[in-house]
Amino acid sequence: MALELDPDWPGLTAENDASGKGDPGLRTPEIKRIAGEVQKILATLTTATAVPATQVAYAKGSTPPPLPGPPAGAGSLPDLQRECALSEIQLGEWPVAQSFSMSTVTAYAQLIGEPGHGGGIYSSLIERCQGVIDGLVETAKSYDGAETANQEDATRRYV
Repeated sequence: MALELDPDWPGLTAENDASGKGDPGLRTPEIKRIAGEVQKILATLTTATAVPATQVAYAKGSTPPPLPGPPAGAGSLPDLQRECALSEIQLGEWPVAQSFSMSTVTAYAQLIGEPGHGGGIYSSLIERCQGVIDGLVETAKSYDGAETANQEDATRRYV
Protein backbone atom coordinates (compact mmCIF):
# COMPACT_ATOMS: atom_id res chain seq x y z
CA MET A 1 0.00 0.00 0.00
CA ALA A 2 1.38 3.40 -0.96
CA LEU A 3 1.34 6.46 1.25
CA GLU A 4 -1.59 8.72 0.57
CA LEU A 5 -1.69 12.44 1.27
CA ASP A 6 -4.58 13.74 3.33
CA PRO A 7 -6.47 16.13 1.02
CA ASP A 8 -7.47 18.29 4.00
CA TRP A 9 -3.90 18.75 5.26
CA PRO A 10 -3.32 22.53 5.74
CA GLY A 11 -0.84 23.97 3.27
CA LEU A 12 -1.11 21.25 0.63
CA THR A 13 -3.13 23.48 -1.64
CA ALA A 14 -3.86 27.18 -1.76
CA GLU A 15 -7.49 26.49 -0.81
CA ASN A 16 -6.53 24.57 2.33
CA ASP A 17 -3.87 26.93 3.61
CA ALA A 18 -4.42 27.85 7.25
CA SER A 19 -3.65 31.54 6.60
CA GLY A 20 -6.67 31.85 4.33
CA LYS A 21 -4.58 33.90 1.91
CA GLY A 22 -3.86 31.10 -0.48
CA ASP A 23 -0.13 31.19 0.31
CA PRO A 24 1.12 27.85 1.67
CA GLY A 25 4.54 29.30 2.54
CA LEU A 26 6.02 29.67 5.99
CA ARG A 27 5.66 32.99 7.77
CA THR A 28 9.28 33.40 8.85
CA PRO A 29 8.77 36.68 10.77
CA GLU A 30 6.27 34.84 12.98
CA ILE A 31 8.68 31.92 13.47
CA LYS A 32 11.46 34.35 14.42
CA ARG A 33 9.11 36.17 16.83
CA ILE A 34 8.23 32.89 18.56
CA ALA A 35 11.93 31.98 18.79
CA GLY A 36 12.56 35.38 20.42
CA GLU A 37 9.81 34.81 22.97
CA VAL A 38 11.16 31.38 23.86
CA GLN A 39 14.65 32.95 24.17
CA LYS A 40 13.29 35.49 26.70
CA ILE A 41 11.71 32.68 28.72
CA LEU A 42 14.95 30.71 28.57
CA ALA A 43 16.85 33.74 29.87
CA THR A 44 14.72 33.67 33.04
CA LEU A 45 15.65 30.02 33.53
CA THR A 46 19.38 30.66 33.15
CA THR A 47 19.94 34.08 34.77
CA ALA A 48 20.88 34.14 38.45
CA THR A 49 19.01 36.49 40.77
CA ALA A 50 20.47 38.39 43.71
CA VAL A 51 21.39 36.37 46.77
CA PRO A 52 18.43 36.71 49.17
CA ALA A 53 18.92 38.15 52.63
CA THR A 54 19.26 35.59 55.40
CA GLN A 55 19.57 38.08 58.29
CA VAL A 56 18.21 41.54 59.02
CA ALA A 57 19.43 44.21 61.41
CA TYR A 58 17.04 45.60 64.01
CA ALA A 59 17.20 47.61 67.22
CA LYS A 60 17.86 45.73 70.44
CA GLY A 61 14.62 44.93 72.22
CA SER A 62 12.42 45.40 69.15
CA THR A 63 10.71 42.69 67.17
CA PRO A 64 12.83 41.55 64.24
CA PRO A 65 11.33 42.40 60.86
CA PRO A 66 10.48 39.50 58.57
CA LEU A 67 13.04 38.44 55.99
CA PRO A 68 12.28 39.85 52.54
CA GLY A 69 11.98 36.43 50.89
CA PRO A 70 13.37 35.41 47.54
CA PRO A 71 13.90 38.09 44.90
CA ALA A 72 11.57 38.41 41.93
CA GLY A 73 12.39 35.82 39.29
CA ALA A 74 14.09 33.43 41.71
CA GLY A 75 14.13 29.81 40.60
CA SER A 76 16.62 29.85 37.76
CA LEU A 77 19.13 27.04 37.36
CA PRO A 78 21.96 29.10 38.91
CA ASP A 79 19.67 29.92 41.87
CA LEU A 80 18.89 26.25 42.42
CA GLN A 81 22.55 25.32 42.08
CA ARG A 82 23.44 27.94 44.71
CA GLU A 83 20.60 27.39 47.19
CA CYS A 84 19.83 23.67 46.94
CA ALA A 85 23.28 22.08 47.11
CA LEU A 86 22.89 20.83 50.67
CA SER A 87 25.12 18.22 52.21
CA GLU A 88 26.21 16.95 55.62
CA ILE A 89 28.10 20.21 56.09
CA GLN A 90 24.85 22.18 56.23
CA LEU A 91 22.60 19.46 57.69
CA GLY A 92 24.80 17.87 60.31
CA GLU A 93 26.25 14.41 60.81
CA TRP A 94 23.85 12.76 63.24
CA PRO A 95 21.97 9.69 61.84
CA VAL A 96 18.71 11.39 60.86
CA ALA A 97 20.57 14.29 59.24
CA GLN A 98 22.75 11.85 57.30
CA SER A 99 19.68 10.09 55.89
CA PHE A 100 18.11 13.44 55.00
CA SER A 101 21.41 14.54 53.43
CA MET A 102 21.46 11.44 51.21
CA SER A 103 17.90 12.22 50.10
CA THR A 104 18.69 15.85 49.28
CA VAL A 105 21.83 14.90 47.34
CA THR A 106 19.81 12.38 45.31
CA ALA A 107 17.02 14.88 44.65
CA TYR A 108 19.56 17.54 43.68
CA ALA A 109 21.28 15.16 41.24
CA GLN A 110 17.98 14.26 39.58
CA LEU A 111 16.60 17.79 39.37
CA ILE A 112 19.73 19.84 38.76
CA GLY A 113 22.43 17.31 37.90
CA GLU A 114 25.72 16.36 39.41
CA PRO A 115 27.58 19.43 40.68
CA GLY A 116 29.78 20.69 37.85
CA HIS A 117 28.49 18.09 35.37
CA GLY A 118 24.83 18.98 34.72
CA GLY A 119 22.51 16.31 33.40
CA GLY A 120 19.48 16.86 35.66
CA ILE A 121 15.89 17.38 34.58
CA TYR A 122 16.10 21.18 34.89
CA SER A 123 19.36 21.27 32.91
CA SER A 124 17.82 19.04 30.23
CA LEU A 125 14.83 21.38 29.96
CA ILE A 126 17.18 24.30 29.32
CA GLU A 127 19.16 22.35 26.71
CA ARG A 128 15.96 21.31 24.93
CA CYS A 129 14.60 24.88 24.97
CA GLN A 130 17.82 26.08 23.36
CA GLY A 131 17.48 23.31 20.77
CA VAL A 132 13.93 24.48 19.95
CA ILE A 133 15.14 28.06 19.55
CA ASP A 134 18.02 26.98 17.31
CA GLY A 135 15.67 24.81 15.24
CA LEU A 136 13.14 27.62 14.75
CA VAL A 137 15.81 30.12 13.74
CA GLU A 138 17.48 27.64 11.38
CA THR A 139 14.14 26.75 9.79
CA ALA A 140 13.40 30.43 9.14
CA LYS A 141 16.90 31.06 7.74
CA SER A 142 16.73 28.00 5.51
CA TYR A 143 13.29 28.92 4.19
CA ASP A 144 14.33 32.55 3.59
CA GLY A 145 17.45 31.34 1.77
CA ALA A 146 15.42 29.02 -0.44
CA GLU A 147 12.92 31.78 -1.22
CA THR A 148 15.74 34.17 -2.15
CA ALA A 149 17.37 31.54 -4.35
CA ASN A 150 14.05 30.79 -6.07
CA GLN A 151 13.43 34.48 -6.74
CA GLU A 152 16.95 34.97 -8.11
CA ASP A 153 16.58 31.91 -10.34
CA ALA A 154 13.20 33.13 -11.61
CA THR A 155 14.67 36.56 -12.35
CA ARG A 156 17.54 35.07 -14.33
CA ARG A 157 15.25 32.75 -16.24
CA TYR A 158 12.86 35.42 -17.53
CA VAL A 159 15.22 38.34 -18.11
